[in-house]
Amino acid sequence: MQTIMTLYGATLRAAAFLTRLSISARHFESQGQAAAPKSPENRSRDASRQNDPAVEAPAGRDAEGAAAGNPAGADRAPYRLGDDAHAFPIVGLIAAAPAAILLLVLPELGLSPLVAGIVALAALAAMTGALHEDGLADVADGLFGHQPRERALEIMHDSRVGSYGAIALALSLGLRAALLAELCASRPLTAAFAVLAASAFSRGAMAAFWALTPSALDTGLAARVGQPSNGKGLAAIGLGAAIGIVLTVPLVGPISVLAAAIAAVALTLFRRFILRRIGGQTGDCLGAAQQLCEIAVLMGLAMG
Repeated sequence: MQTIMTLYGATLRAAAFLTRLSISARHFESQGQAAAPKSPENRSRDASRQNDPAVEAPAGRDAEGAAAGNPAGADRAPYRLGDDAHAFPIVGLIAAAPAAILLLVLPELGLSPLVAGIVALAALAAMTGALHEDGLADVADGLFGHQPRERALEIMHDSRVGSYGAIALALSLGLRAALLAELCASRPLTAAFAVLAASAFSRGAMAAFWALTPSALDTGLAARVGQPSNGKGLAAIGLGAAIGIVLTVPLVGPISVLAAAIAAVALTLFRRFILRRIGGQTGDCLGAAQQLCEIAVLMGLAMG
């Protein structure tokens, strides 16, 4: 029971940062943590642009004091998102739940599979505030322009979306919509479970990527909120893979294992790329890793 309650609390705290859900600050205070999030409605554009997932500023004077190391918050430690990384796959299920329901309902209402896929993606983006898409766009702008490391990091920090970012977003949204439509055309239940599996696995993979990749910037927000331990990262990707396989094996068979393998290869190649390009990860890289893995899982499942 204690383990379940611990996972429950970790899931709620992680959901406060990875989704647009409003989570009560008491779930942070019960852990003696000062950096409770602001409500999603007060999320700043700058914070979401600096990293993915976006982390809010501490709430209240005492929390601000704790985050800054001031005596007012000395009895509370700043919140470390990385400590709850093992719950990321469960947050992925929560984020994708409305999309899965739409993939089941909309075809029954007479809408085409493509329309159902597009609307489902819109619901998923609404649940997350498009944080991961934001990271993908920034990474594409910064790393595909043949700029030196310092300039690439500056571009990634810029809130404007350039040509590479726009192309990356179009490809990500278009590919996922097409893959969901293909799955939905054969069987809406398969598409619904696929979006849940992809969301869970990709967020577990994101946690593992964060844990196992050094930070490119010591001052980056992804580094400041507490990089997960290797154990947390591996637990996250293990849980994400288990959820994905359990959800999809009854529907597509062994192809679900292939989908996870394709995603793992994509994540490995992306990690090698950013290590060579900028020497490590930033918050934007976490969002890009999630998007790549989600696409890879859906592509693998569509092969079935």
